[in-house]
Amino acid sequence: MYNGNQSVQTIADGLRGLDPSELQELDDIITPRAAVLLTKAFGPEMAELLGPLTENDDPKERAAAEAELRALMRDPRYWRDRDPQVVDAVSQGFRQLYPEGGATA
Repeated sequence: MYNGNQSVQTIADGLRGLDPSELQELDDIITPRAAVLLTKAFGPEMAELLGPLTENDDPKERAAAEAELRALMRDPRYWRDRDPQVVDAVSQGFRQLYPEGGATA
């Protein structure tokens, strides 16, 4: 369900227009699970935008997001077809959850 770079660029442009308190509010509502779903919907570039908003989130939320990524890995598009968009979404999702390299896809 990728909408291409244009959607991600529009979101990036919009984020630049937010003041620090608005960015903090966004940080408070974007969970790792939401980030995984948005990355799945808009493509791996979205993970780069959302990474800073989820890096200090609750470990339980991280566990739920990781479970979602592992479920995506069971999708035949990932393991059988090696669909580049699905593989990228899984890889970016794990990079976002574990920027220090704590887990791999």
